[in-house]
Amino acid sequence: MARNLYRFYLYIVYITLLIFIAFAFGYILNTLLALTSLRGAYAGDAPDAKTVLQSVVFVVVASVIAGALAGLHYWLIRRDMQHDPAAGASAIRSFFLNLTEALGIASAVPVAGFFVLNARATSPQQNIVGSMAFSLATLALVVVLALERRRTQAGAGAALAFQRLHFYGVQILLLIFLTISWGSAIRPSVDILFFAGKGGATGNPLLLVLSVLWFLAFWLGYGWLVRNDTASLLRLILHFLSLAYGIGYMVYGLYQAFHVLFLFVFHIAPPFEDVVGSAGGYDFFSPFTLGLLVTGVYSVWLRMASRQGLIERQVLNLTGFAIATILSAGAFWWGCGLIIYSALQTWMPVPLAPDMSDWASAIALMVAGLGYIPLSVYQRRRNSSDPINAAGPRRGFVLALCGGGILALAIGGAVALYAWITALFGSPITYWQQVVHQGLGASIVGAILVAIYLSLALREHLFASPKRIVPVVPEPVVVPEPTTAPLTIETILDELLAGTIARDEAVARIRALEKSV
Repeated sequence: MARNLYRFYLYIVYITLLIFIAFAFGYILNTLLALTSLRGAYAGDAPDAKTVLQSVVFVVVASVIAGALAGLHYWLIRRDMQHDPAAGASAIRSFFLNLTEALGIASAVPVAGFFVLNARATSPQQNIVGSMAFSLATLALVVVLALERRRTQAGAGAALAFQRLHFYGVQILLLIFLTISWGSAIRPSVDILFFAGKGGATGNPLLLVLSVLWFLAFWLGYGWLVRNDTASLLRLILHFLSLAYGIGYMVYGLYQAFHVLFLFVFHIAPPFEDVVGSAGGYDFFSPFTLGLLVTGVYSVWLRMASRQGLIERQVLNLTGFAIATILSAGAFWWGCGLIIYSALQTWMPVPLAPDMSDWASAIALMVAGLGYIPLSVYQRRRNSSDPINAAGPRRGFVLALCGGGILALAIGGAVALYAWITALFGSPITYWQQVVHQGLGASIVGAILVAIYLSLALREHLFASPKRIVPVVPEPVVVPEPTTAPLTIETILDELLAGTIARDEAVARIRALEKSV
């Protein structure tokens, strides 16, 4: 306990001093960068000599004092690791190094991507000095901590858990940042490069693409860090969830594309700027390409996990198909529910009847999920031909749709009954007919799903626990030894009279029998 408290003291003081030194360097960077054109046209005058001198003095004093104390505590840390080899793999060391590094990456990368690169691309006169100074100083701190972390290997237990939390948690955050950057940079870049800005987009397409590559590089880098984590189920779970994230964006991109197509068919085409412009309400290119990228990257990483023995290749492929089938089915049945709702609203238009745009959206969502039908047929055939590998993905798909149907039936039915009963007793909610239609649409779709997939689940015994296949070991065949009758004088005489033995052999047997007695 005393040793752990000592290590806690060493790391918290050491890392706090490093953060203070990084702050000092960020302060002088802020002053020096303000002398350049990075401060923009609206930031006022450049720092004078007095401000520069104050910054230099501050960073020198902070570096000397805090640097000396940080060096002393680092020496104490190294001495502790020499005296106790387990100190390098301790949970305390892993906690402080991984937590600080994760917070640094999670703050410096988005600040540099959004408030430096993207801001400079869209508004060249914007002041980016503070954001750049913070990003550079924080990234320098992250590099120091990463080098120190790599000096030792995290031990099993809490230490390894903290490291995995850092790697996988930051990877998820970087994927979210990449998604935001992709949507805000790819669409205007396409408008500027291919349509000469007809959609109203402005900015520097090179810097916009560079901002996307910035997030992409860190995201791929963190994915590369966990490539050798062969003992963690967390790796497979998060990779499959991220694969579903990518497939979901592909389905959403297809929905947007079909939505635009049906709007053209119904002669209510959206404005060009709503498709590729700054508004981008009907943008389909950005989400589809992002989904394609994420799906492709995580497919590669999951194949690496398969080669390392974490999952069978056939199970991996079938699980990916099951995820795609579930997401496509969600879009398909959601679209069916919207079509039912629009039909009910047409029959009783409260407050308004649906327009052609509503019909286009509902039909587009259903069409975007039509791929679920051939995927489900393929999955069923694989389950029949290869039940050992396909049983798990098949069970997940059927139970997911069955559970979704039960939820839609229960929630939709409850909402519809609530709105109808309150209106029946003279206390209706606002637009209660519309609420009833929404609940009916959801409950009808839920009833169809339950009717289809509950029967499948019962017929295929998916609610029962999987049967263990016990290999049948054949019992050894015991060959009975031939039994011989005991040799007597009467037996010998019988054989002699029967002619099976000669007189001399009979005499020899009788003499041998006399000797044995």
